[in-house]
Amino acid sequence: MSKIIISLFVLATSSALIVLKLGAKSGAPAEFIGGRLHFNINPFVIGGIALYGLSFILYMYLLSKYDLGYIIPLTTALVYAIIFTASYFVFKEAFTITKIAGIALIIIGLVFLNIKK
Repeated sequence: MSKIIISLFVLATSSALIVLKLGAKSGAPAEFIGGRLHFNINPFVIGGIALYGLSFILYMYLLSKYDLGYIIPLTTALVYAIIFTASYFVFKEAFTITKIAGIALIIIGLVFLNIKK
């Protein structure tokens, strides 16, 4: 069950970021025009906010069940790896050797954090 909740949290968080990025292509979600605040809300932004809401609920559950020093590095590393991959396939962002090395170091760090003595 715990692996399922962790997976759902990572997928909800990653999906929220991707969907919000898609929604931001049409401009900033809020801006001042003529001294007034205008909102640029579209279905992607609404979907991203909903996914972040789900992500928050799952996050609170995970925090109630696991040590902070375990769950945060684990989920953050997984989200980084998914976002890195999605940025290449969805947004056609470049893979650079520096980015690849950074993700590798994150994963290596995650392995070290989870070594049991």
